[in-house]
Amino acid sequence: MKCIGFIGKVDKTDLISYVSKVITCMGKKVIMIDATVDQKTRYTIPVMSEMEDQAQYIIQQDGVEIAIGFSNILELKKYLLSKGDDFNDYDYVIIDTDQEEMIEEYDLKDANENFFVSSYDKYYIHKGIDLLRCLCALKRRTDTESKISVNKCVFYSDVNTADSKYIERLADNLPIEWKASQLNYPYDHGDLSVNIQNQYTNKFDVRLLSKEYKEALAQTVQAITEDDLKMIRKVIKNIERVAKFS
Repeated sequence: MKCIGFIGKVDKTDLISYVSKVITCMGKKVIMIDATVDQKTRYTIPVMSEMEDQAQYIIQQDGVEIAIGFSNILELKKYLLSKGDDFNDYDYVIIDTDQEEMIEEYDLKDANENFFVSSYDKYYIHKGIDLLRCLCALKRRTDTESKISVNKCVFYSDVNTADSKYIERLADNLPIEWKASQLNYPYDHGDLSVNIQNQYTNKFDVRLLSKEYKEALAQTVQAITEDDLKMIRKVIKNIERVAKFS
């Protein structure tokens, strides 16, 4: 089992949903955990009437399992056990959080991969760096010399005045090793409209996402699974073909 953390204050739920969808279609068992303040998935993923008042539940949408309302792994394990399921059956546990306490509760300091997700909006950068500061402090409690390897995902627009090095400079005093390549997701190439459309069709449909978004998606999946990038692109193409006839 691999634990994957997506950390940042910017809304990244749709991105993580697509990532989870692709890895699931690669034949892996995946659970996506919404550990954010607003719990967006509670409002965008439809549930059966008997589940509406439940504080904690797991729902499946478009082949992806999503855990909502759980404050830590132990709660999730107990819930799964009550349903006759085993937490250890999952190949990937993918955690979406924008809270310092959830970074600690889900032990993201020891995650197999962590992704810092932001836009170039300074508010999201500064708030996100605060989360990374928490992550590093937790790591340094057990290893005062350690550094944390972090992938960087950035939502960008066509505004060319943004400082592409601002995030690195702000985090310069933190014990972080940034992965070599930044993962760039377009912010205003129509992808936001696709995200909203998918909420109403109850699908994680990637067909209308921009080429740039799908390429960044493939690279993100590769960073998690370490599988061949060409193979991942083929999986995404197959997801598109299946969606066309479903």
